[in-house]
Amino acid sequence: MLTVALLVFLLFQGSRNHPSVSGGAAAPEIRLTDFEGERFALSDYAGTPVVLNFWASWCPSCAAEMPAFEKVHRDLDGEVAFIGIDQRDQRSAADDLARRTGVTYRLADDPGGRVFDAFGAAGMPTTVFIDPQGNISDVVTGQLSEDQLRVYISEIDV
Repeated sequence: MLTVALLVFLLFQGSRNHPSVSGGAAAPEIRLTDFEGERFALSDYAGTPVVLNFWASWCPSCAAEMPAFEKVHRDLDGEVAFIGIDQRDQRSAADDLARRTGVTYRLADDPGGRVFDAFGAAGMPTTVFIDPQGNISDVVTGQLSEDQLRVYISEIDV
């Protein structure tokens, strides 16, 4: 029972460097369609640090951290790209959560979890920090505060 409790704690309280995805490895090339219907690829962001956040409307921790992500996104004003990937969710529920939290950064669908799996993610939310060269700087599973998010971004090699 203690082992299960520890595992749940790590998955939802910000464990770093998920073993399936290591820092320094090249980020998988992904192609998605955003909520506006525009196709894009992760490689479109070459030369810019990226914060890739996996979320879902059914995840309370995801909803709780979204306003902090939006605030940091606005404060950094394009210096860092933010991409929220809604995974294994109903689109109407995802749209509703994005509207309620005021998120304006790019959002995309991953209904089958293909991108989530490509990054080796295991818990929700998961945030992947990618350097301007397209390499994974860090992976965090669990809810992040605004301050924690700023620290992880400051640690991205630029």
